[in-house]
Amino acid sequence: MALPVFKIPGRRFLFAALILALTHAVAALNAEEVDLSGIWSFELDEANAGVDGKWFNRSLTDTVRLPGTTDENKKGILKDEAPTDRLSRVWYWKGPAWYQREVMIPESWGGKRITLFLERTKNARVWVDDTFIGWDDTLSAPHIHDLTEAMTPGAHTITILVDNSIMPPVGPAHAVDERTQTNWNGVIGRIELHATDPVWIEHVEAYPNIEAGTIRIVAEIGNDTGQHIEGGLSVEAETTNTENAVEYRPTKVDFDTRENLLRLEFTYDPGKELPLWDEFNTTLLHLNLKLEARGGGKNYAHTKAIRFGMRSFTSEDGRFHVNGKPVFLRGRTDCANYPITGYPPMDKKSWLKIMRIHKEWGLNHIRYHSWCPPEAAFAAADELGIYIQAELPNKRSGFKAEESNEAAYHNIDRLAGNESTDQVSLCDYGKREGELILRHFGNSPSFCMFTLGNELGRNEAMFEFVRHFRFLDPRKLYAQGSNNMHWNPSYAEGDDFWAGKSLEKDDRIVRGSDSIFSHGLTPHIENLPPSTMVDYSDAIEGCPVPVIGHETGQFQVYPDFRDIPKFTGVTRARNYEIFRERLKEAGMLDQAQDFVEASGALAAICYREDIEAALRTPGFGGFHLLDIQDFPGQGTALVGMLNVFMEPKGFIAASEWREFCSAVVPLIRMERYTWTQNEQFSARIEVAQYGPGDLSGHTVRVSLIDREENILHQKDFQAADLPTGGLHQVGEYVLEFGCLEEIAAAKLTLKVAILGTPHVNRYPIWLYPENVRTQVPPGVRLTRSFQDTETQKYLQEGGRVLLIPKLDELPQSIEGAFQSDFWSPMFSVAAIKRGQDPAPGTLGFLCDPSSPAFASFPTESHSNWQWWQLNKNSRPIILDATADDFRPLVQMIDNFNRNHKLGLIFETRVGQGSMLVCAIDLPGIKHTPEARQLLRSLQDYVASDEFKPGYEIERDVLDKLFPR
Repeated sequence: MALPVFKIPGRRFLFAALILALTHAVAALNAEEVDLSGIWSFELDEANAGVDGKWFNRSLTDTVRLPGTTDENKKGILKDEAPTDRLSRVWYWKGPAWYQREVMIPESWGGKRITLFLERTKNARVWVDDTFIGWDDTLSAPHIHDLTEAMTPGAHTITILVDNSIMPPVGPAHAVDERTQTNWNGVIGRIELHATDPVWIEHVEAYPNIEAGTIRIVAEIGNDTGQHIEGGLSVEAETTNTENAVEYRPTKVDFDTRENLLRLEFTYDPGKELPLWDEFNTTLLHLNLKLEARGGGKNYAHTKAIRFGMRSFTSEDGRFHVNGKPVFLRGRTDCANYPITGYPPMDKKSWLKIMRIHKEWGLNHIRYHSWCPPEAAFAAADELGIYIQAELPNKRSGFKAEESNEAAYHNIDRLAGNESTDQVSLCDYGKREGELILRHFGNSPSFCMFTLGNELGRNEAMFEFVRHFRFLDPRKLYAQGSNNMHWNPSYAEGDDFWAGKSLEKDDRIVRGSDSIFSHGLTPHIENLPPSTMVDYSDAIEGCPVPVIGHETGQFQVYPDFRDIPKFTGVTRARNYEIFRERLKEAGMLDQAQDFVEASGALAAICYREDIEAALRTPGFGGFHLLDIQDFPGQGTALVGMLNVFMEPKGFIAASEWREFCSAVVPLIRMERYTWTQNEQFSARIEVAQYGPGDLSGHTVRVSLIDREENILHQKDFQAADLPTGGLHQVGEYVLEFGCLEEIAAAKLTLKVAILGTPHVNRYPIWLYPENVRTQVPPGVRLTRSFQDTETQKYLQEGGRVLLIPKLDELPQSIEGAFQSDFWSPMFSVAAIKRGQDPAPGTLGFLCDPSSPAFASFPTESHSNWQWWQLNKNSRPIILDATADDFRPLVQMIDNFNRNHKLGLIFETRVGQGSMLVCAIDLPGIKHTPEARQLLRSLQDYVASDEFKPGYEIERDVLDKLFPR
């Protein structure tokens, strides 16, 4: 509750009427809590002189609004920074900042226990008047300070010193990283005073036993009276988040104690069946607890309610199980990118909106990368059915148990004055932080998994941490980290699951892509001819626990400069602005949106294959995408189907995405995407079925469809029984293409649907004639050398030339690639610094599919699987020296860090003649039907009347591109 304070220079006066109004307001809250959100006095402490200068004893000179940060309140340094590896903070402050508020404690709070609740902040010290209360530095849990002794009835001043320059020893975890939610200063979330009787319910945990239908309850009863207390704790349960609430019979447990903290443990039998919680049935339970006690001639009372769900989340036979049923985790990695505020939402409404988007895109799981979300996120996930993996806010591995000073650290609030955590070991900090996370959020049924951080090493203390946390809270599964030991990966004995990109250093990869620093791994999307046959069965064989593909995807998309005006909060997209200026200088700004759409279409294609490869793997645990959303830090990794504001970019509709990313996905397993009309097509039909129940008696239909939606062939698989919880074989689909009416080269669609359900999936295939004329047509010269005498003479005489240069003779070119570049240009920059060859760094191509050059070669405006062999056997030519308005027919999209104009296929006038250049080794891969068909299409184009290049590349430029 806001307390109005009138200020006169040098003094503060509380007016009687205002005091009376506040007293009445507190009484109206039943003397339980006071909301302290609103205007606070404030001052920055640039010289770090406030503690010695006893600023808690004087008036602060400025004001801010809390909850909030210095950035939101426009305090600190107004910066005009422009980094390219992250967003830019507008207002920057790193150091001590003081927050102050006057409160009136009513007479009715006399004899009460009073605490200050700060839901989330950084390293913070608290004073009441001139009395130091204590400090805390948890990044994940609320800071709770006992103010009882200092807060007698009457007026008091609360002063909070937050210093975001004092960091716990966790490294660049996403909880504090400037590249993610920023290292903000302030207090976010709820800021409240709580009052209870000196005998109260301190904490409650609910442990469901779904087999017995009972609940083990652990309750802590606090007693600050110093007296012998006796009383009872009554418990009753009711369902929530359901249409019709059900109440269950109450129970009561008696107690008596002189202890300051009494632990009660008992089993609650509700008397009738309790509903189970999972992603499909999100009925929750509220436990309502009421304490009544007496002692020393006084009566005490307190009530508390907790939210939980009846669910088990276990690892059995190498699989995840929810309530005894196998589950497949379709997850994403939340890297704490919230650019408007610079920190995650603290209210449930915002989290419900975010998590509904996850559900809309077929996801049932979120991994929080080296941070833990707030209570509101768990509440939203509980309501919507999302499985959460939280992590310690940690990216360091230096857990050394021998350096532990746990007792001192756990009594941190007893310390006085200038004590801080800068000497606390990672072991002490991590253990306490994990205990706090489990204590404050452990009852949420959505909280299923917990690790010690991201990409850590391994030591004995980490094994002990896993054992310790599992002992404290067996409702969850635990692991030492996500992608730990990534330089030499192996399963850690004692972990409940393995989240990694591979299970061995140079083998057993479990995702479809990787960086150039992959230690010999060859992920299949870029390294194996495209098919739908790849799965990770061999990779996970022998692993005793469920395996999750770590940070799957990371397919880069070109920056969408239309997002720049949307950064209206505490950050600005200066990096986007720089990239836009670079593209303008490169003369291609007019193509920016085309680059976005073409690269995004390719990224969606690659994500689909990554996801389906995981679904095709029997017994696989799931995946953590990186990401469905852009990550505008770490080199600017714009890898999402959604932008950083969780808005769709338009590459693929959520409904189309769910066809291959949902609880039930029909699958087609085929050897390749390109076929000829004399071949027999054979494919295996499967269904990944992890829905709410069994599917029985459904027909599975496979249809071959042309561009006009005509059905060319169809087959039904009758009465398929598809129990939930696994991958099922449906049958073999065989088709003699020769039995179809002969068609020209075409893109067709294989559609597989489970009739009577919404579950459908679609696959493109390309069908080409077997006998394709590849002889050079009259009037066209095909050559591998621009500079040979015959070619030059032919051009000077007005001839038409198709130049397919030898790839090793192209000095101004880059390596050919199919998939969109991995993550961001940071990996290529790092390679160059190390003296290594960078990855190609391209983002697919852009072309005009209506161009007559592709009259007999069906293509979209973007890369697709029929181009895989072509792109891999190419060297896009650097055309930076050409005119700004010169555009290749097929233009490889370069990454925003380099911005080359890259030509895969382009045309030019040469003197009196005309030349089409194709930097694909078509003669070398003529055994593939797509190469033969493209060669035919290009030759026919050069021979046609439509071949009239409108541009002439200067001769000196051509001589450099194609030297003698």
